Amino acid sequence: MEDKIYDLIILGGGPASMSAGVYAAQMKLDTLLIEKETFGGQIATTSLVTNYLGFPSISGEELSNQMHKHLETTPVHIVKEEVTKTELKNDIKKVYTHSNCYLAKAVIVGIGTQVRKLGVPDEQKYLRRGLSYTTLKDRDSFEGKVVAIVGGGNSAIEDAMYLAEKCKKVYIVHRRQEFRADAGVISDLHRTMEERGNIELTLDSKPHGIVGNEKVEGFEVEHIPTGNINTLTVDGIFVAIGRGADTDIIDEEIARDPSGYIITDTYMRTNLDMVYAVGDIRTTPLRQIATAVADGSIASVTAFNDIKNKK
Repeated sequence: MEDKIYDLIILGGGPASMSAGVYAAQMKLDTLLIEKETFGGQIATTSLVTNYLGFPSISGEELSNQMHKHLETTPVHIVKEEVTKTELKNDIKKVYTHSNCYLAKAVIVGIGTQVRKLGVPDEQKYLRRGLSYTTLKDRDSFEGKVVAIVGGGNSAIEDAMYLAEKCKKVYIVHRRQEFRADAGVISDLHRTMEERGNIELTLDSKPHGIVGNEKVEGFEVEHIPTGNINTLTVDGIFVAIGRGADTDIIDEEIARDPSGYIITDTYMRTNLDMVYAVGDIRTTPLRQIATAVADGSIASVTAFNDIKNKK
């Protein structure tokens, strides 16, 4: 256990957390940022970002790399460790990893969300054997092959167009008749369908099962209105059905909504003193890169003011 007490500990390495780190450094808060995996969170696996101001078109990986490089120019102390538990209700907050316990006056929770899975039998068996949750990293492995992508939001539609550049055919499987994606993204989809002719819509349908012995050979989908099961002959399945809250490592006394998202006020304060939440993990009407970056800046300014007032 370290004896050092930081002004601020930031949990996570997504846009919200990196923004919080940059602003904390600007206000000269002694700050530690803990991230267990890749910086950038969900955007690091997004094929294309077209709605972040100043970047009309940029890959998610490149955008997250630029954010990370900016963070590294600051004096924020960064460690690559996995947080296993937090104790946040006392004046000195404790954040545990597998090998350390870090102390701080304030904590910003920006751990993001977890990928939602298909929920079909033996799903884990097919991971890296034709089943993927990241289009950006795995697309090239399916060049010239037939794939399906599940989802109806911006990420799913953009990833489908990205896949269509190299795949022989792309099925879009969505449980509704209408997509949740923005009108501009849907317009781009229709244009791509006309130009390439290799995208097919499978609507009002949901995943039922995966076919194959050692790898994916087919995808069973259920037509919701009729209950009929149809098997798509595919070499790969990409999952883009969003993400959900996973806050098991966060102090159980922090208030959450019924879906597990952390409840905050407009200043990013939670119900626990000197504890804040930012980005996709908090209750918010919009989960976008722009809102995440704003959350991070607000949280650090709030933390700075709260620490100053406590002194």
